[in-house]
Amino acid sequence: MHYLFGFSGRINRAKMWLFLLVTLVWEVGTAVLAFAGLQWSHYGQAIQTFNTNHKPFDPAPFPIPNPIAGSTWYAVGGIVVLFVLFVVAYFAIIVKRLHDRNKGARWLLFYVALPWVLNAAVIATGSVQGLPHGLFVGPLGLARGVAYVIACLIGLWVFIELYFLRGTRGENRFGPDPLA
Repeated sequence: MHYLFGFSGRINRAKMWLFLLVTLVWEVGTAVLAFAGLQWSHYGQAIQTFNTNHKPFDPAPFPIPNPIAGSTWYAVGGIVVLFVLFVVAYFAIIVKRLHDRNKGARWLLFYVALPWVLNAAVIATGSVQGLPHGLFVGPLGLARGVAYVIACLIGLWVFIELYFLRGTRGENRFGPDPLA
């Protein structure tokens, strides 16, 4: 439980990679809960109908849960609980990996919050389909493009630092070396 929900100590790169597997299992469980409990089997039929009868630029259908079915509310509650648990585990894993790199939890502001804010600004100031439209076109587009590139570069650096760079050798202020 401390691996997923504890914020103290250090973890090495292998446990960071293991969290990707944990995330995959978590997402599959959430998807099964969503398809079964929210009765999204009708969503597959809506996609087939959309693919055969749509006009260019029509919005894709969105799966709407059946509000009458009792299982819907259990599924929504289960998905919310799984999401909250996942967010806590996500932050706990990153904090422990930052500890291994001899960095405190306030680095989450730079590593997680700043890219989210930059991407939210890009999305809020223009339409998004795949890559945001209008990047680097006009003054607003230039600002959006710069924000998008900065967010991507921070994300790349975070990925390299957390998944590939070795932690501090020996004991640091956050605990003993997890590889010792």
